[in-house]
Amino acid sequence: MNFRTKQYLRKRFGDYYLTANLTLPTDFSRREWGFIFFDELPEVVMRRHKAFSSEGEAHEYLRSMVPAHVYHSAAYYQFPGAATMKEKKWEGADLIFDLDADHLPQKARSYAEMLANVKAETAKLLEFLLDDFGFSENNISIVFSGGRGYHIHVRDPKVMPLESAERREIVDYVSGTGLAVDFLFKPAEHKVYDAGKFRKKELESPRKISSFDVVPGGFGWGKRICRYIISFLKEISNNDETNAVNDIINLIKNYKFNTLSIDKVPENIKTHIIDLKNENRKIGLQKIAEEVGISGDTVRNILIANDLWDFRPEASAKLKDLKEIARNPEALEMIEAKGIIGDSYIFNAIVQKAIEENSINIGSAHTDEPVTADVKRLIRMPSSLHGGSGMRVVPLTMGGFEKFEPLNDAIVFSEKEIQIKDIPPLKPQNSRVEMKGKSFTVAEGINTLPEYAAMYLMCRGAAEYA
Repeated sequence: MNFRTKQYLRKRFGDYYLTANLTLPTDFSRREWGFIFFDELPEVVMRRHKAFSSEGEAHEYLRSMVPAHVYHSAAYYQFPGAATMKEKKWEGADLIFDLDADHLPQKARSYAEMLANVKAETAKLLEFLLDDFGFSENNISIVFSGGRGYHIHVRDPKVMPLESAERREIVDYVSGTGLAVDFLFKPAEHKVYDAGKFRKKELESPRKISSFDVVPGGFGWGKRICRYIISFLKEISNNDETNAVNDIINLIKNYKFNTLSIDKVPENIKTHIIDLKNENRKIGLQKIAEEVGISGDTVRNILIANDLWDFRPEASAKLKDLKEIARNPEALEMIEAKGIIGDSYIFNAIVQKAIEENSINIGSAHTDEPVTADVKRLIRMPSSLHGGSGMRVVPLTMGGFEKFEPLNDAIVFSEKEIQIKDIPPLKPQNSRVEMKGKSFTVAEGINTLPEYAAMYLMCRGAAEYA
């Protein structure tokens, strides 16, 4: 980013800060502030340990210094402007979640699709915070980060004193980390009694979601999984046969892959089994087992692990069973009202899928854990500008979040056309800009674009002011 580009960006950011209705965070005078300035870009140098005693002082600083990025601490301090963290005297912190589209496992085809995916993840997290943790909407703030995602600030007195380890447990809960099927269920109980010459086994109590014993209808993960099972059963029963069988095949494959145990089998045995199957796809399980001298179950696991097992017959049989349950109102009522789930492994597979799809699937621990667990972290100031995109960091209400369209509602700069020159090599992700319902193709050399699209590319370091 050359001097002329920095000057242009700083001028236009300054114009924004002169007239914008800036939103300072709650208790801003007890927070530490940090800034990254245009002059030092592209090197990222955080200037922190700043404090403001009044709104006027904060506003004047932003208008005179015009930073590229503005941050404030999640924490509250007795002396926020002190030069060391120890001297600041920590007094508590908001609970912060930073959901970034870069951490999502699914690959997006465009920036717009990436933002749509992370918005869906954010909606899932809000459900956890409201339903499972019982936080009031009044204590939750949602903020579009101005770049690739959303920040959620929870300002509830109950979370303020929590230390890093306790906040990490919240991350583990919403991400489903360590959540096992056995933990969710109260196992079925049987009684065995003599019946003449034989001993007979009889079901005494069925397998049940544990939380249904505590609260009618269950709660937390138990309730969420119950809802998923009901939805899955209804959807699979209404699907056409071919698609439904393929869905069950994928479900079983996913479950089996995650429960396989073949580590103790020697590599030469595994290789021999794979070779036998590749040479003759019709060879039976027991024939392979006899030839290599291990159990049929182990052979099956090795074939599954190497995608050489045909799940179609098994999937067709399981689909038939699931359809019978889905079309039986009494069976659905037993699941929905009492949390009673069948013992078949297919339900374990559905539960595993429910955990995967309901967990907040971002970052190393499915959320950007360092942000949530770091009680001294800095977070972007709502209503400031994001120096990496030129877009506004937008504070949102719950209702506003549902309707929010970032590539329209977070844009603050004009339609006036300006010229920019690409910085080679032109990367594919910068060759097309989609904003405000319009699409702009960027070519090598000089390009004429609306200011908001041009500033987006300049802020990204993909173009210079021409």
